[in-house]
Amino acid sequence: MPYSGIIHGTDGADPVEISISNATGGSLKCEVALAHWYSDDLGQIAPGDELTLTLWHDRETGVLNLMNATDDRMPVEAVWCSNDAARTRLNLPIASGEAEATLRYSCHAGEANGLNCDATGG
Repeated sequence: MPYSGIIHGTDGADPVEISISNATGGSLKCEVALAHWYSDDLGQIAPGDELTLTLWHDRETGVLNLMNATDDRMPVEAVWCSNDAARTRLNLPIASGEAEATLRYSCHAGEANGLNCDATGG
């Protein structure tokens, strides 16, 4: 029997615009870890450029969702960005209630781990 807990569409969910800027000297690759051990490539970000995407926030559960090609909600567990030397996780605010409509992150060279992506405000 196929899994029946899939939620289709964005009704009852609020859009959250995510912006990730690359302030490093090299290219970054960003990916999303989804529930049930799946991941998806979000794209490459050239130096000085930014990547934008929309996630959908469920106010009741706090879950952020990426919509797939058939309009299924894919629960997001993490967003990662990496360069040739390091990988870092973005700190996503996963909480019930109202969410910020825009989340901005800036990725830069880090002293301790080689790469940091810090929230810069909405």
